Amino acid sequence: MVGRIAGFKGLQTTLRGGEGRVACIPLMLLALTLSALLGCQAGQPRNEWPSWRGPEQTGLSREQAVVTSWSEEGKNLLWKVPVGGRSTPIVMNGRVYAITPVGEGSCLQERVICLDADSGKTIWEHRFNVFHTDIVENRLGWTSVAGDPETGNVYAHGTGGELFAFDRDGKLLWSWSLTEELGRSSGYGGRLHTPVIDEDRVIISFTYILTQWGTGPKKAGHRYYAFDKRTGEIVWWAQPGGRPKNTTYSTPIVSVVDGKRMLFAPNADGNVYGLLARTGEKVWTYRFSRAGLNATGVADGKYFYVSHSEENVTGTEMGSLVCIDGSGEGDITETGEVWRVDGIKAGYSSLALANGRVYAVENGATMHAFDARTGEKRWEYDLGRAMKGSPTVTADGVIYVGEVNGIFHILRDVGDRCVSLDVKEFTRPDGLIVEIQGSPAVADGRVYFMTRYDTYCLGSRGTQVALASAPPMDVEREVAEGDPPSMKPYFQLIPAEVTLAPGEQIKFQALLFNDRGRGSTKVCMDDNASARAWQVKGVAGQIGLDGTFRASPANLFSAGTVTVKIAQQEATARVRISPTLPIRESFDTMPIGKQPPGWIGLDAKTKLVKKDGSVVLHKLATSPSAKFARMRAYSGPPLETGYTVQADLLASPKEGRRPTLSDMGLINSRYVMILLAKEKKIRLGSWMPIPRVQQDVAFDWEPNVWYTAKLRVDIENGQGLIRAKVWRRGENEPAGWQAELVDPCPNLRGSPGLYAYSKGTSAKRHGSSVFFDNYQVTRND
Repeated sequence: MVGRIAGFKGLQTTLRGGEGRVACIPLMLLALTLSALLGCQAGQPRNEWPSWRGPEQTGLSREQAVVTSWSEEGKNLLWKVPVGGRSTPIVMNGRVYAITPVGEGSCLQERVICLDADSGKTIWEHRFNVFHTDIVENRLGWTSVAGDPETGNVYAHGTGGELFAFDRDGKLLWSWSLTEELGRSSGYGGRLHTPVIDEDRVIISFTYILTQWGTGPKKAGHRYYAFDKRTGEIVWWAQPGGRPKNTTYSTPIVSVVDGKRMLFAPNADGNVYGLLARTGEKVWTYRFSRAGLNATGVADGKYFYVSHSEENVTGTEMGSLVCIDGSGEGDITETGEVWRVDGIKAGYSSLALANGRVYAVENGATMHAFDARTGEKRWEYDLGRAMKGSPTVTADGVIYVGEVNGIFHILRDVGDRCVSLDVKEFTRPDGLIVEIQGSPAVADGRVYFMTRYDTYCLGSRGTQVALASAPPMDVEREVAEGDPPSMKPYFQLIPAEVTLAPGEQIKFQALLFNDRGRGSTKVCMDDNASARAWQVKGVAGQIGLDGTFRASPANLFSAGTVTVKIAQQEATARVRISPTLPIRESFDTMPIGKQPPGWIGLDAKTKLVKKDGSVVLHKLATSPSAKFARMRAYSGPPLETGYTVQADLLASPKEGRRPTLSDMGLINSRYVMILLAKEKKIRLGSWMPIPRVQQDVAFDWEPNVWYTAKLRVDIENGQGLIRAKVWRRGENEPAGWQAELVDPCPNLRGSPGLYAYSKGTSAKRHGSSVFFDNYQVTRND
């Protein structure tokens, strides 16, 4: 995504001053101007809690504790509302924001909710459905929302994969469907990533496995995306590591290290990476665990603290807590380790960094306090039996923490030991526990936390709380004369990835940065620029000297890259073209052995082959892996509900004594129609693991027979009407619908596509194949 650049010729830079004035200067003056381009650090409002780990992303509140005991009968309980979940609320501008499950049955959904911080009254909520995921009901609301103090905006990552941007009053500003548009993968465990705000970027990460397009040799990975927080445009993406060991949910942390603004990023491959925050460029690698990393770390300048509970890369003990010096480059596994304590199994709970100490809570709920500089252990304390949330610590050493089994602790670090100040245990009327999965938030003398069923606000009425601002990050150092010659500028294209309609155009910007990730200088071509500087590969379209790309007007699938090359250096962006409706794709003009360009969910799972005289899409059945076996393939970005998907489908049985057929079907507006092989049924549904809505109808279909299937979705009287029919290809289409489903809480958008689940595959033998042909997407009459 980012290429280094030297030997500039035929370019100009555009510099934007503090008052928005634009001036052009020759590139030869770049060396004099780069050092003057400073990134702006938006100041955090005081005594707020805009991210789930607080203003400094450390779990530290710089306030003195107001609440050291409370009771549900009223002592220091300001309010309690029946808004429950498993995440951590944030507090910003006198409001409390959270993401929670809501509803039940066919209207089980998630929501982002905004409460008044003084009263707990609901100000607004935004409800949305869950779809295209194996995550189960009790893992809803896994992530926390992220607030931006500069704009007042709130960002949320839903279980269905949508990334939302809201203003403070709940207006939807922009959204992405990370699953349908970018290939996000999610397992049943619910391990999803919370967004983080840095300067003008909102950063989210996720794993993808065999779901992206054009991934080359990396068919799986843990990818980080930075979006413009105001527009949603993709600024950069990075994939620093190897194949994910499992799904993870660690949130990256921002810090300034040796003059560089960086992200410390624990990864799904078990390593920790240091990335430049403005570009995603990888600076260093620390090899840590043989499994993916879940716990979120904490940073103090160049020092990054992180833990895990799995097998270490070295040694025989399980779990470790480490302090990494993040000022190095390359592989810093040996050179970057400041101190380390093996045997600390803190794999889920985030660390806290406060008052010169690092607090780590093991999975079994034993909390440890270590000296942050030396790693010397100060004390340990038994909280209970299981830990998922994280501790929050005040400036005077009071610790708020909830244990999974419904126990909320208020403790104090008194130096050589931890003492209990207050304990509350939550139970239901039937005697079962009320789980606490999230972490407390502390703002303006109040403590906010969430149980499975309720949100609590603790505080003392009338108490005045002193303002307690966080210190600024370290100053970012400029590139100076005498620095090593490797410190050369580099640049990137924005947007870094984009989907266009046929005939649509977009202007790319080439932004120039110095080697410390500073600068953000806009690079533009002058009249003498070479036409060869811009290159288009794979995607159908043309680009002008000013960086304006015009997609081909042909209503065809297309995908590839746009590259700008100066001297021997280059920067690249990914571009795909998705046809507008109506879509009628026979695959006959596409190259055999490839995949339809730009589709999400096909990579490594399919290939185009010749069958029955035409080119068709073959769903492979060569791996028993569940991620390989299931295919949810999306042909384009989400559309407004009110269209029909149609395709020809054929299942070929697995050879052998026990013939096996695979399931196959269509996707429309986040609903799926599946021809079930073993059950001989047509199934309609959405969010299958529950299922939220589902209807089965008997349909006896045969192997090695081409069928035509049609799936139509309409919104009528506020409800979703989902209808399907299937018939032998070449015969007359049935007049009526064979399967119908009514959804009282319908999906209002979604990508069209194809579904398959391969069966009968083993390590030694291929399973049952599925073939698709004559794919169509049309607007309903």
